[in-house]
Amino acid sequence: MKPNVLVVIPVLHPESAFFATVIPMLHKQSIKPQILLISSGGEVPEGNYESIVIDKKDFNHANTRNIALSYASDFYLFMTQDATPCDEYLLEKLLEPFVDEEIVVSYARQIPYENAHITERFARNKNYPNESVVKTKEDIKELGIKTFFSSDSCALYKADYFKKQSGFTKDLNTSEDMEFAARAVLDGKKVAYCAEAKVYHSHVYSVSDLYRRYVAIGKFFKENSWIQESLKETTSTEKTGAKQVMEEFKYIASKEPLALAKSFLYNFVKYVGYNIGKKF
Repeated sequence: MKPNVLVVIPVLHPESAFFATVIPMLHKQSIKPQILLISSGGEVPEGNYESIVIDKKDFNHANTRNIALSYASDFYLFMTQDATPCDEYLLEKLLEPFVDEEIVVSYARQIPYENAHITERFARNKNYPNESVVKTKEDIKELGIKTFFSSDSCALYKADYFKKQSGFTKDLNTSEDMEFAARAVLDGKKVAYCAEAKVYHSHVYSVSDLYRRYVAIGKFFKENSWIQESLKETTSTEKTGAKQVMEEFKYIASKEPLALAKSFLYNFVKYVGYNIGKKF
């Protein structure tokens, strides 16, 4: 018997391509899901999905997604509107790790869109490699903060555990996926990265977008200091980030050296935003 999957996608003025590409690809899945769109930008066109409208001022990364708690399902797949399934086996592949009953989250590999800047291509290749992995509490010593890495762009959650945890922590407005994964791993559960499940996803950030994002991330880590404290003597979040920045510089220097200036600028903006956020 195939499990029931509810796909939950918060949307804000989605472009026509979303309805022409993303929705049809979800309906082509080998395991047919229900689809719920939560719009904070007014009504969406009628279609083969359910949609509800909330006020834009009420949108919140955690609280909006927690609307799923009022829906009965075996699994919740949380996606963002800018992620597109690469094929019809996304759900099937994401479900495969759950043969291990201790796995409560399974997240997909992200393939950058063709227009992605090299900094985005590096980030996708680094954070979403071509080999799957299951992360547990025993991995903390080696992986540090990466043990809790997950994704809000495409991740499948076991519904009974998600409900047991009351969903995402209320009022979190960024990194709700990491915070949930951290709680789950420290609770003795497992988080699976499924490289065989793939979506197209990458960002096109302006400098101001990037700054606001990293202010929010810095604020998140300050308000959730228990995450870093749980890592004890592992490499700090900041050192892990610095190491990845150096790897990015080396990668770009070998591939597109003319893009180094933009990489330096973007990483400087991230650093400033993150540290300002930590002061809030």
